[in-house]
Amino acid sequence: MIILNSMVDDVFRAEERESFFPFQEGSDDTVCFHFGQDKIIIELSTGNPLSFPVRFPIEVISYLSVVDLQLKSITLK
Repeated sequence: MIILNSMVDDVFRAEERESFFPFQEGSDDTVCFHFGQDKIIIELSTGNPLSFPVRFPIEVISYLSVVDLQLKSITLK
């Protein structure tokens, strides 16, 4: 399961949950985040894009959590 959420003033907002989990143990996958005015598009290597609404102006992303996955690298452009 993939859970998407945001935090404002140290309070989490309502979660959005995706029932599928596209990652397989031992496989290499790519996740890309595209930030727009009203939504964030998350592209997965499986071709299943996710969309998450921008709930407040984004100036800085100070926290990103990845649980139960081994993260090898992060590239920012």
